[in-house]
Amino acid sequence: MLMACERAPLKGGSRIAEGVYWRLNTLGEGARTPTDSDSVLVRVRMARPSAPAGSLFSTERWYPMGKNRTSASYFGKLRQGDSATVLLRSPLVPWAELGAVPPAAARDTGWVQLELSLRQLRSMQESRDRARALLMARTQADEERMLKEFFAKDRRAWKQAMGIWYVLDPKVDQGPRVQSGERVTLVYTASFLDNGRVFDDQGGKDAGLTFRLGDPGQVIQGLEAAAHLLPAQGGGGWFVIPAELAFGPKGSSAGIVPPWTPVLYRVETVPGTVRTTR
Repeated sequence: MLMACERAPLKGGSRIAEGVYWRLNTLGEGARTPTDSDSVLVRVRMARPSAPAGSLFSTERWYPMGKNRTSASYFGKLRQGDSATVLLRSPLVPWAELGAVPPAAARDTGWVQLELSLRQLRSMQESRDRARALLMARTQADEERMLKEFFAKDRRAWKQAMGIWYVLDPKVDQGPRVQSGERVTLVYTASFLDNGRVFDDQGGKDAGLTFRLGDPGQVIQGLEAAAHLLPAQGGGGWFVIPAELAFGPKGSSAGIVPPWTPVLYRVETVPGTVRTTR
């Protein structure tokens, strides 16, 4: 353990803040340093001074940059291919940002040495393009995983009918249901099962979607099934619709919904809108 009174605890390094020393070890071929909107792939090896590198923590992963991230102040000094050493006191280490667990001792003020190597740099647009490509490459196995994770976390009493999962509001089980051939107005909100982001909203006053139940091409099959489970006089529920009855193995035509994506709908029938048509 190095003592705090030592003048230059990191050989060849320079003091960049109180209790923080920096040394550039290897110069890479990168053309620029990261900006706040970039993401960086960094190898991090953490240890006590003189201990084997990585003995406290070791990883190689993507990190976001940003003004409010302490780790970004170190990553931001590197170009792609650069490596550096940071020596700093334990309380100053951004443990959580790096994905590491701090020492158990609450008053640990010893030195910690970080070996950093910037492997790759991506702009925000590059990150978005990559994330989009991954979404559009979804498979049926991804759908099965999303369904399994959702039902493992959600504690509602889900039932199954007509290929969908549903939970109706209290007292909705009473009264006649909407029938094929009847015209109905539904208000609904559609969201992604894995992250909750809304991608379609047909709700609010004077809103909703009116169609004749059973006519082809009006709504996705899962929404038709949901309508059959709802009372004609008004009522709502939650519905999990698998890709087979939603947007299929290719996703939506506009590209909003990726392939093999199960979706969550909140659906209500508007009272007084159900009527028989010929």
